[in-house]
Amino acid sequence: MSGEGAADPTRGGLGLDKSEVRLSPHNPYWAALGEQECEAVAALLGELAVAVLHVGSTAVPDLEAKPILDIVAAVDDMAPIDDVVLHLCASDVYAYEGDQREDGGLLFVRGEGPFRTVHVHVVGRSSRAWEDYLRFHALLVGDPEARDRYQAAKRELALTFARDREGYTRAKGAVVQELLAADGRAPTPRTG
Repeated sequence: MSGEGAADPTRGGLGLDKSEVRLSPHNPYWAALGEQECEAVAALLGELAVAVLHVGSTAVPDLEAKPILDIVAAVDDMAPIDDVVLHLCASDVYAYEGDQREDGGLLFVRGEGPFRTVHVHVVGRSSRAWEDYLRFHALLVGDPEARDRYQAAKRELALTFARDREGYTRAKGAVVQELLAADGRAPTPRTG
């Protein structure tokens, strides 16, 4: 990765400074990169991992996205945080950013300095966060109307919060919760 904040073309145009909010057209290569990242996370977590999935906008065909892969890993609810951190940080590929609790679980990032290419969220397998990740991904993939509403909201929020990632994330989280609440489907069954 370049330390100058430019996306690496060999990584499918992934990468964004952590303070910047910018949407990119969907890149079909992101699916393959997401799969590779899931395999790497699963290998590092070993027996701690119940499931590892590529979620978020980069995992949804035809949806604009911040060019950062979002990976979610479910672990046993009783998995010690220190063990998860030790496993994921062992290779020096991921850095631990803290516990986001129900707003995303344990957060790990991949990148150089403020330049990020991957966010890994580790949650308990029976947590509401895991359920929400699964349900929202299924909603975006399976419901074109919900996907269009989400896309429109993200575009507006990206303009409003172009240099305020935290504000963008908070506002987008409210949109996600509204779409999940409007979704008439039952919650996704938990795995494991």
